Amino acid sequence: MRKGLLISGYHSLSQASWADFIIEELTHIDWSMIALPPRYFSWRMRGNPLSIGQLAPELVTREYDVILATASVDLATIQSIYPALRNTSSTLYFHDNQFDYPAANNPQSVVDWQITHIYSAIRANKLLFNSQYNQDSFLNGVKRLMKKMPDLAPKKLPDELKKKSVILPVPIKPFPTQRTVRATNHLRVIWNHRWEWDKCPDLLEATVNILEASNASIEVIITGQEFRTKPENFERLQRKSTIVSHCAFVENESDYHALLSSCDIVLSTAIHEFQGIAVLEAVAAGCVPLLPNRLSYPEMYSSDYLYESNGNFEQQGQKIANKLKLWKEFGLPKAPDMSHFYRSNLKNDYKFEL
Repeated sequence: MRKGLLISGYHSLSQASWADFIIEELTHIDWSMIALPPRYFSWRMRGNPLSIGQLAPELVTREYDVILATASVDLATIQSIYPALRNTSSTLYFHDNQFDYPAANNPQSVVDWQITHIYSAIRANKLLFNSQYNQDSFLNGVKRLMKKMPDLAPKKLPDELKKKSVILPVPIKPFPTQRTVRATNHLRVIWNHRWEWDKCPDLLEATVNILEASNASIEVIITGQEFRTKPENFERLQRKSTIVSHCAFVENESDYHALLSSCDIVLSTAIHEFQGIAVLEAVAAGCVPLLPNRLSYPEMYSSDYLYESNGNFEQQGQKIANKLKLWKEFGLPKAPDMSHFYRSNLKNDYKFEL
């Protein structure tokens, strides 16, 4: 049996679920895993070659047939400083990329992270992206950065990287429970994302305020992974809103599934997203998606499920509210089929690539 090393550079909930799929389903490879805890992101991006040696020194001295690393991993450096890994075939998986930050949120160190991506992508034998949007934004970002170099820039690099790139989404599990029968005159909307700036809680708050002022019979559920620091929007929504009936992380998986099954619609307000696993899971549970017509959403969902995402927060929030009221009056569309994202239907594609 072939031996593989899986390196998860920032082992958050969604990346942990993906890694579980790799180990549990791709059993034609005997996997070992190094998973770095999801904290200190900037240090993880630049320090992971040192950190994996501290976390699992015994694993970096073994020989493998394949290395599978997430895109935050500095693969070029790792395969240089650990002799046993130097000649191993390697694949880089992009859950996200560091070229796609909204201009107002560009971190000071983002170019360092982008260079890490580039060196790792050059070193890898194959690049896997979870969406077309992810691949396009990465390759376009590489092209822009090469144009900024004052001289000696490899102008053909984006084309060379594209040749070894494949689109391969993160798979999800089939939803395990039956849906709760809901009253038709009352809509229950869930917003189930990380409590961070890139999921745009400003737009969420604006939408809730508009719905509340309109006296529509629409209930809002807010859940998602919380961190030590979080946007103030959530505290205000917890304290002030009369239509938000739940605003907290649900840690227990079965409780979370039950919550999803009790909701009618899943809402996204994201401004930085590459596949949207939380939305996929909710739609698999039977929720109708209501999503901005940006990011990876248009390639995955028809226009019936998208709202116009131009304008300020109040204008976008009004468009969301209008769509919800329309659905409440005339009935919900059918939730799209997500079975093509199930583990069982993506397993062979992963086996082919690995």
